Amino acid sequence: MTPDKPRLRMAPSPTGSPHIGNIRTAVFDYLYARHTGGTFVLRIEDTDRNRFVEGSLEEMMRALRWMGMQWDEGPEVGGPFGPYFQSQRLDFYHKYVRRLIDSGRAYYCYCTKERLEEMRKVQEAAKLPPGYDRRCRDLDEQSRNQCAQENPKPVIRFAMNTQGVTELEDAVRGHVSFRNDLQDDFVIIKADGYPTYHFASVVDDHLMKITHVVRGDEWLSSAPKHMQIYEAFGWQPPVWVHPSLILDETGKKLSKRSEAQTRFLSYIEDGYLPDAMLNFLATMGWSAGEDRKLYSREELIEKFSLEGITNHPAIFDLAKLNDLQGEYVRMLTVGQLADMILPRLQQAGFISEPPSAQELDYLHKVTGLIQDRLVLLKEAPEMVSFFYSDEIEYDEKGAKKHLAKDTTPAILKAVSIKLASLEEWSLANIEAALRGVADALGVKAADIIHPTRMAVTGRTWGPGLFELIEVVGQSRVVARIDCCAEKYGH
Repeated sequence: MTPDKPRLRMAPSPTGSPHIGNIRTAVFDYLYARHTGGTFVLRIEDTDRNRFVEGSLEEMMRALRWMGMQWDEGPEVGGPFGPYFQSQRLDFYHKYVRRLIDSGRAYYCYCTKERLEEMRKVQEAAKLPPGYDRRCRDLDEQSRNQCAQENPKPVIRFAMNTQGVTELEDAVRGHVSFRNDLQDDFVIIKADGYPTYHFASVVDDHLMKITHVVRGDEWLSSAPKHMQIYEAFGWQPPVWVHPSLILDETGKKLSKRSEAQTRFLSYIEDGYLPDAMLNFLATMGWSAGEDRKLYSREELIEKFSLEGITNHPAIFDLAKLNDLQGEYVRMLTVGQLADMILPRLQQAGFISEPPSAQELDYLHKVTGLIQDRLVLLKEAPEMVSFFYSDEIEYDEKGAKKHLAKDTTPAILKAVSIKLASLEEWSLANIEAALRGVADALGVKAADIIHPTRMAVTGRTWGPGLFELIEVVGQSRVVARIDCCAEKYGH
């Protein structure tokens, strides 16, 4: 019996750090489950024990929780269809594989690795499609007993239909059909007794009442295997959803091997915001049919539909992600952003742990000045360093352009004297002082502003000069200008 509301599952294998493709699939699962009032299940497909990577499960759960996509059933949550680790569900698989053997839809395969390797070489030499030759599919009892003596640890293969076609309807691809004579009798139980993905995922999806299976386009070629398992048991298959591949900016498939671009935790470490990443991944291969780029979490949940998933490749556009990130940073309150960058500034040694009230007040002032320019939170320590350290490193090109002139020391001295004389340290007075120096010396305001910025920050760019001078403070600013004038006065 099909549940009244959709049940979707995220089913990662703990064989490495989560990547962009994993999380994009999870985003579609999560949004559709929330849109329909359904259930978002996390199931761990950990039957490939040789590829198990310690800590990868924890990384996956961290990534999902960071994204604000808490699962309704699964590890650390529980649920009515547990256990949610496939390694703890072996009894289920052995029970159901016995049914397939008894019905003739599965069989023991005793072929050794050596024989299979030799078979593949012959197929390659003859330019035949690779695949198992079904030698063990119709063994009589005597032959089977003999083979069992040669290889007492057989695998179990699924007996695919060899004639006709296997057809399915995909929510993205539409009607898809596969020739059965091109299909392989694939392994469903390995020699170690563990199931393969193809078998375990179908059994678990049925037992956990999963109604929609969302998975990458690369799994579409496996669909006939899964459809025939459903057919062999007489089970109702789920709604298949195969979003298109994710391509990089050059048009090549986004590969796990390009870890710098695909490793998801890198984006957390770099300081992307969860809602920006959710917005980006949701609209990478899905569209609400309108010309807009920014969606709140609530809007994505309200608008998400399977019909909106596009059937052409999605492009992983880092510039688009950074543009979205900047928009989300600017939508934060100063207090929210200050809280987010605080741990990074503490790690850089700029702010004590715990921070004092004075430090927090100063942080809020600094944050307000950098918010329009900040994109990644990891950039904050470098961006604000001159607010905290009086050891100024002068940008080489900027120094050559603005500090190396013969007139620079005199200009800086005049600025220092004028700023030091201010009785009230305010934005208006600071601006009037610098413009007054320009008038007194008969030069343009830019001839004052650029060397002063270099003297105070060491940079040619940054927040508004008058604003940052006000925040850095009178005595520190004057000392920096005097230091710079002395340095370039020789």
